[in-house]
Order: sequence, then C-alpha cells, then structure tokens
Amino acid sequence: MNSVTAAFVLYNGEKLIPQIANTLSSLPGDMPVVVYDSGSTDDSLRLVAKLPCNPLVIRGENHGFGFGNNRCLEKVKTQYTLMLNSDASIDADSLDRLVDFLDANPNYAGVQPLIRLWDWPKVTVSSGVFLTPYGEAWDSRFMHLEFSPLTDLQDVPAITAAVSLWRTEALRSVNGFDENFFMYFEDADLSLRLRAAGWKLGVLRSSEAQHMVGVSSSRQRALDWEFCSSIRMFRRYLGKGRLTIDWWRREARIILHSILHGRSPLWRISSIVKSLRNKVETVNLPEEVRAILFGDPMDFPLTRTSKKERGPGWVQNTISPWGGIRTEGKSLELRITALKHSVTGAVSDSAGKMLVRFCIPAKATRKVKVAETSSLVYIHCDSSADRVKVELL
Repeated sequence: MNSVTAAFVLYNGEKLIPQIANTLSSLPGDMPVVVYDSGSTDDSLRLVAKLPCNPLVIRGENHGFGFGNNRCLEKVKTQYTLMLNSDASIDADSLDRLVDFLDANPNYAGVQPLIRLWDWPKVTVSSGVFLTPYGEAWDSRFMHLEFSPLTDLQDVPAITAAVSLWRTEALRSVNGFDENFFMYFEDADLSLRLRAAGWKLGVLRSSEAQHMVGVSSSRQRALDWEFCSSIRMFRRYLGKGRLTIDWWRREARIILHSILHGRSPLWRISSIVKSLRNKVETVNLPEEVRAILFGDPMDFPLTRTSKKERGPGWVQNTISPWGGIRTEGKSLELRITALKHSVTGAVSDSAGKMLVRFCIPAKATRKVKVAETSSLVYIHCDSSADRVKVELL
C-alpha cells in the first residue's frame, strides 16, 4: 500500500506500544509510518523506534495533538495519510476499502470507518462528527448498541482523526490542523475548513476500526481542553468571532449550578479568559454543511460508563437503554425490573444472536436465565425510552 502513510502522535504511551505493534503488523509491511513523540518521559521513544516497520520518529515538545500531526504531515510523501491514534486499530481489509473509496471519489478530502469500542465489538464509538449549537464536537452514535452490519456511505460535516484516511493534498491545502487547539475538536475544525473549501467528507460504514476511548488523559483535564476548544469552535463557525448572548446565558447557568452544588467554577472562567485572548478567523460554511451540522437527535451520544461498572451502558444497576456484561463463557442469571412502564427486550451474544427474549410489566421483576453465553452479552430494550434495573444473581 505505497499510496498510504500511517501517522500517529505519541505521548507517554509505553503501555500502548504492544498494541501499536499489533496494528501496524496487520497492515501492509511496505507502508511508511511517521511518529511524532511529544516529549514522552517514559520508555515510549525507545520502544517505538524498535518497531519492525522501521518508523520515521520525530521527537519534539508537547504542543498538542494537532501540532504533532502537522509535524508528521510535513514528512508524508504519499497520496493518502492514515491518521491513527495510538489507542486505535484498523485492519488491512478495512483500510483497503477506505483507499478504494478515495480512489473512486476525488471530491472527498477524507473518509473514516465506523469505529467500534475496543473489546465491545457491537458498541459504536464514532459514525461521523457533528457540533452542538455551543461549539462542542460530538461523535455520532457514541456508546450506542449496533448489531446490524452497516454498509451505506454517510455524508457528514466532519470526521474523527482517531482513525481516518485523508487526501494529503487536501490537508496541505488548508495548512493542516489549527495548532491553537491543544486537544479535542481539532479534527472537527480541520474537517469544517475542508468542507468550506468545497471538499466532501464521509463515513464508509462497511469499513470498521476500534478505539479504546479515554486512555490519553484524565477526565478533568479533558473537560478543560474540550471547553477551550468549544469556545474557539463557536467563535469561528457559529458566533462570527464572538460569544453571543445565548452563549453567555448558558454559561451563567452552568456556573451558577456549579456554585449551588459546591463545585468551583474558576477553571471555566480561567478557560474563557484564556480562549478569548486568541484571535479567531471566522469561516462561512456552505448551506449544505449547515443543514447537517447539528446531526440527528437519534444519534446523540449516550453517557460513557465509569470503569467501575460491569461494562458500557451501565449507570449503577440501571441500563438505559442497554448494558454489556462480561460472562467468561459461563451461564448467566439476571433479575430484571421494569422501572417506569412495561418493557420488552432481549439478551444477545457478541455476534448479535438473540439468546433469550423478555417481556416485563411496569414495576414488575422477572428472572432471566441464559444457559449458554459467549464471553460478552448485551441486555437491550426494544425502545430507547425503556429503563430497567438489572441485578446479577
């Protein structure tokens, strides 16, 4: 695959090197690989330099995800650039589909696969990237349960840099990433600048990849970076360079809520001040992009689950509208309670095959036994409005 160069940014990713090695070994051996190490203080640099693919390793300071990718882009000599997070993976067949798509569609600047949650193969992490009316970028169908194989192409305003294939000339035509974004939403910004320049972007959902999600930073640091990035996104695409009255009203409600619940809002105020110091060039989006910019409510993200839970989809003992369980291949006995109204649903294995069906009247409880299971099962309700309490017996 001489037409593709893989590029990724590394920062203190020593524990991820074995997985990076597995991913790269599954891709064509002649594919060039460029790595930017953002001043790692662990053993990342030495380990990545020893990878069999003989990567070109660039060492520098940590100025953010976009900065690192731009340094990689400067070294790319191929027609296409595969952006790949150090905690993500794609196989050769899926990459081939992305390459074939860009070969056949010269008006597309980039395309991403349907990205699944690592180790939970039926859980969607990204099916394109959209914006909220306040400038936050969000991944379509994040933490949704999706059994059916998806084969159609989806036209989207933006795609994720976690796993995506880009036309190198298109990236260079807009000067790559905006390095004023330290982390988060820089890929949405890059995408929207490309869309404003007349390029198209899509999700080829017959191609699939995996992403670990949330291993790169603590959640508080992520919230700070996301907030700063959302301010820049809002000013550039939605506020004509400013923060509007509606934006300030919403922020005042958030700050007041934090104070009433005993949480300091100072970090938000500091982020606002810091963000407003940076100049922003506004971008006018084409009408066809604005028409799809905010996405479909049915595809809005579901709440991510804490690491203490049994699997994704859980909020304490409640699944809404689904939850995953690791079974290690053993039999399973559940006690399921319908909370607000009667529910129907099923328990399915990791391939999507239904193992048992259940129907429970409102506020009633039923025991559900699954004699044979795979290593993973999913408990799902037929309606996204259903809420059930699940206890493992």
